[in-house]
Amino acid sequence: MIYVISGLTASGKSNAAIKLAQEIDAEIISADSVAVYKQLNIGSAKPTEYEQSLVRHHLINILDYKDSYSVADFQEQARDKIVEITNRGKQVIVVGGTGLYIKALLYDYRFEKENNQNYERFESNEVLYKELMSKDPIEAKKIHPNNRKRVIRALASYDYHGLTRSELTKNRQDKQIINAKVYFLYADREHIYERINQRVLEMFESGLEEEVIELYKQDRELFNYNSLQSIGYREFERYFNEEIDKSELISDIQRNTRRFAKRQMTWFKHQQPSTWIDIENENPVEVILKDSVQFE
Repeated sequence: MIYVISGLTASGKSNAAIKLAQEIDAEIISADSVAVYKQLNIGSAKPTEYEQSLVRHHLINILDYKDSYSVADFQEQARDKIVEITNRGKQVIVVGGTGLYIKALLYDYRFEKENNQNYERFESNEVLYKELMSKDPIEAKKIHPNNRKRVIRALASYDYHGLTRSELTKNRQDKQIINAKVYFLYADREHIYERINQRVLEMFESGLEEEVIELYKQDRELFNYNSLQSIGYREFERYFNEEIDKSELISDIQRNTRRFAKRQMTWFKHQQPSTWIDIENENPVEVILKDSVQFE
């Protein structure tokens, strides 16, 4: 059996996973679409070098920010890592707050192959986005109109399959095929929002602004990459364009993170069976260790 520690943003998932791994001789697989990028450190809230030295981590710092990464990529790589780790006699802990990643890993989700041929488009971003809105409006709403790469990729998928992304994923089966126990860390809204706001402030104190500025100096097309459309990074585009000041930038990141936490709560309530742990009143590691005795 593998352990999955998920939960709300800023609920202490990584810290709990490291402590649990030390107790049960486990290695950690990161289920985070931003932590995979080498250059995105502070905004991704990935474990520090010291934390990674305590327990072996996987699927962190494996890509350049220009590379694309999908839930299908994660599913394949994480399943391979589970086999690799267990073959070495270690236990496995998967850590991440994105429900779709967790479900794709554990359940019988099958992803259609994309068209790998070069798919060039020369129209303006506005024209391309309007075309995507007409062909696949649900997918279009998930993408920023100026994220040219993602818009083109979505159009390529539609033209290749003749189906929307929603139609392509209808072959997902709600059947768990990996033996795992999922834990969801949470707290009441006021408490978790306070933790989120504080964590964003700590990110800026740790050099988040400097991290993004350095990348922007090297690449003015920075915000066209999928990796930079994640919360904590995408908000900087308006800041660099002088549409907002620093206080508004911080506020935007805090607000978007709180909204993401709300979506996490909704997803796990309705989509993913899990054991919920109240971090205000319970020690997650103690709860998981006690619970695991029942499955030995």
